[in-house]
Amino acid sequence: MKAALILGAGFSKNSGIPIQSEIPGMLVTNGYEGEFEAAVSEVLKKFMEEVFNYDGSQNMPNLDDILTCLDISTNSGHHLGIKYSPVHLRTIRRLLVYRVFTILEKSFIPSKDVSALVHKLSKTYETSYIVLNWDTVLEKYIRMVLPDTGVDYCSGGYDWENDGLSKDRVKVIKVHGSCNWLYCDNCRALFHDQNDSFSLLEKGGFQNIDFELFDELRKVSGKEKILSGKKCRICGNIVSSHIATFSYRKSFRANSFPRIWEKAEEVLADSDRWIFIGYSLPEADYEFKHLLKIAELKLRHMRKKDLLIDVVLLNSSSTPQKYKGFFGKRINVLCNDGIKGYLSYI
Repeated sequence: MKAALILGAGFSKNSGIPIQSEIPGMLVTNGYEGEFEAAVSEVLKKFMEEVFNYDGSQNMPNLDDILTCLDISTNSGHHLGIKYSPVHLRTIRRLLVYRVFTILEKSFIPSKDVSALVHKLSKTYETSYIVLNWDTVLEKYIRMVLPDTGVDYCSGGYDWENDGLSKDRVKVIKVHGSCNWLYCDNCRALFHDQNDSFSLLEKGGFQNIDFELFDELRKVSGKEKILSGKKCRICGNIVSSHIATFSYRKSFRANSFPRIWEKAEEVLADSDRWIFIGYSLPEADYEFKHLLKIAELKLRHMRKKDLLIDVVLLNSSSTPQKYKGFFGKRINVLCNDGIKGYLSYI
């Protein structure tokens, strides 16, 4: 039996990764060591003070609001106030993505329940994963629990290191990109850093101009190390991170990762069971929900057995009703006791 697992932020939360609403409060704290990190915090803090009227309290702007403002302004060539031109905003975006990646990478704590889940599912089903998170939590568990299994991102990209190509591979389809993906703006090649060959600084893709625009960055020493990014193996250009951010005016499916979204639809339509873990069906994901409905219906008349849908949540009061309204009687299991509770259903 083929099973497609759809993983939301709640899946990663089991391993210590903060959910999206928790990240803004971690962007400008004092818990980052080094001169460069302090400068990043100061630049981001001033940006939030001047653009979102942040006053140092707990009332932080949402991450999707910050990224939407940045993306729309830079893509349209407009300022955010007199101080923040599109050039400044591109630097802010690089700093913000770098800091978010730092938070995601340093927050990971292994979970016995998640390890048991990945192992048990691999023995029970022919599994594929659809992931809506940027982090590499799932990949870490695959390496720990299934060391002889590689990851196929189904993106048309290249692995930065070519070892492991002969391994059996599990499909991991990341519809919003991943913090271990690197992109070349010149030849448009996409690379996957599956062996942690890139440091967080190298993923940042920082440029000389970034250190000329803000006083805090201009004072930083050791810029050579920060700017020493890795070069594209095809054309020699510097590569940097590649993710889709939460700009509501941008179509993920049409403009960001069309090949990946097509593969997600194909995998979902071909699966006998869908297992949602830690995904709240948010309104902002209207394109992904549309993809789910297409995949549910397109081959329904050909199926010998009905599609089964399992939903795994943790103490949610509102999300179960969302699933019931969207999938109705198609839901087979609705477990509100988390991953630990769901293990007994497999």
